[in-house]
Amino acid sequence: MILFLDFDGVLHPQYEGQPVPVDVAFCHLPRFETVMRDFPSVEIVISSTWREQFSLDILRAKFSPDIAERITGTTPLAAEALPPHMVEVREWEIVTWLRVNNRQGEDWIALDDCAWQFKDHRDRVVACTGYIGLDCGAECRLRAMFFAPQTIGNLTYTRYPRCPPA
Repeated sequence: MILFLDFDGVLHPQYEGQPVPVDVAFCHLPRFETVMRDFPSVEIVISSTWREQFSLDILRAKFSPDIAERITGTTPLAAEALPPHMVEVREWEIVTWLRVNNRQGEDWIALDDCAWQFKDHRDRVVACTGYIGLDCGAECRLRAMFFAPQTIGNLTYTRYPRCPPA
């Protein structure tokens, strides 16, 4: 399983057109890392626009070492490669990353506050409310996506997540 991770509107509230206040930046990181520790096989790829300004090493340094080592890369920058008038930029970046890395058949989820940037894969998006970020509800939806039914051989099973109290 691959998780494509946005920062603004997920790991902290989105501040449209303004820098994130220092005391708010990454305020939801502890919650995110707690979830990820419960799912140690999930690989993390950064899809946040922060990748446009910071190197992968600088981005990894925001996370605890055990989570940072699971961050394997960033999605490509769209730049001029996008078709004209494309709205679903984040989806294009993710699908392009999957294609370039020959991983098209793998399960993936996007944790993002911009579900409108997805068209064909909206069912793979765990959407956060941008002005809040990763709250209890989004955490529960993310856990549920990680617990989606899986087929092994000819048996399909579902594990149900235990959601934290609101």
